[in-house]
Amino acid sequence: MKSIHFVGVSGIGMSALASICLDIGYSVSGSADTENAQTDALMQKGMKFYLGHSASHVDRPDIVVRSAAVPVENEEVREAERRGIPVSVYAEFLGQLMSKKRGIAVGGTHGKTTTTAMTGGILRHAHLDPSVVCGGVMRNFDTNALYGLGDYFIAEACEYQRSFLNLRKWYSIITNIEAEHLDYYRDLPDIKRAFADFLRTADGRGFAVINGDDANVMEVVNDLEGLNARTVGFGEENQYRIEELENRNGYYSFQMAGGDGEELLHISLMVPGRFNCINAALSAVLALNLGISRRTIQESLRTFLGTGRRLEYLGTRGMQHLYTDYAHHPTEIESALGTLREVHTGMDLCVVFQPHQYSRTAKLFRGFVDTLLRADCIILTEIYKQRDSDEYIKAVSSQDLFREIKKLGGNRRIALVRDDEELFTLLSEQNLPSEETGMVVAFLGAGDIDEAARRYAALPL
Repeated sequence: MKSIHFVGVSGIGMSALASICLDIGYSVSGSADTENAQTDALMQKGMKFYLGHSASHVDRPDIVVRSAAVPVENEEVREAERRGIPVSVYAEFLGQLMSKKRGIAVGGTHGKTTTTAMTGGILRHAHLDPSVVCGGVMRNFDTNALYGLGDYFIAEACEYQRSFLNLRKWYSIITNIEAEHLDYYRDLPDIKRAFADFLRTADGRGFAVINGDDANVMEVVNDLEGLNARTVGFGEENQYRIEELENRNGYYSFQMAGGDGEELLHISLMVPGRFNCINAALSAVLALNLGISRRTIQESLRTFLGTGRRLEYLGTRGMQHLYTDYAHHPTEIESALGTLREVHTGMDLCVVFQPHQYSRTAKLFRGFVDTLLRADCIILTEIYKQRDSDEYIKAVSSQDLFREIKKLGGNRRIALVRDDEELFTLLSEQNLPSEETGMVVAFLGAGDIDEAARRYAALPL
């Protein structure tokens, strides 16, 4: 195999895979409906990029790799099949690359991007030269992909459509399990079965590191006979425990103790949020069990800068502190807002939320209402459509969410905006809360709300 064509290359996972293939030395081309920072970076590395899709873009590659978001009816995919060129889906091709190394797959409903970046950072700090495919930009390296000549390949493992079952791995991390991707999975038990299969398909020479505080994870693990697993968490029953937790305005440090009470590590984090203690502990325990020194683990986590769109601070605009975050599930919103309350004690908190998928909005509607009401000011945008059927598009709208929040919101400022310009005008108005003392504005969502956040941050006052 010498040449690869990626269909849907602008996505965060596909662009990471294309970047690694360029570093390996393959000839790479790719197409997408939009250009972004990822496609720009790939073109600078030598990828031939096509804006839009056409059968003519398939120029004798050895293989075509399509994003899971690209339908099989895509004209480039159909042209490849017509010409007998092999077509692989993202996760299948990623699994093939991982099979040549000792794979480390990081799964879980929430926190897998940060945990992937933390794990990759530790192994890089230990001079193990790993390859890493991450679902976000690793801020320590300013990229979502690292190619290394070492033995390890670390990949974020997405559970959607059970795609993570394609990943060839020795080692697994599971951060947590919750109801999500309900446009594909029937219910939570169906999701648990997928994670059980994820653990079963690991190479027997490795082990799993799991969040022992998560009841859903433990239910899966306890049903698997002979699983070689390390449990991590705050609870006394865990093999590795988080102890002596210290909170300094949302930034945490803690001791990591072993089952016999031995203090193994002191971890201090530069990224905020109690949830990041679990992410860091999971990464640390995996590294300890790979034989990496305590000093290396501590230093790597101490200097970890986070990942893009995970409570990423965009700076200030006037008296407003601006953040962008990928949160698109009620649990993620709750964690983000709670952390910002700790970091900016006493400040009013305004959330700009772009719901992601009609199906998710409908199925988790009550959870969105309850968590968004934790903010002082709530601004909703239209729902970001992705993989949505007509049934769900007709079933729910941002207007429904707005009405329910308005009904329960008391004296909170609650608004629904149609476009970015209306949003920017509203945020700039002087009658928003806390114009004198300052306020926090958090742009939340998995769609293109991040682009709006960055545009707003760059606007002149």
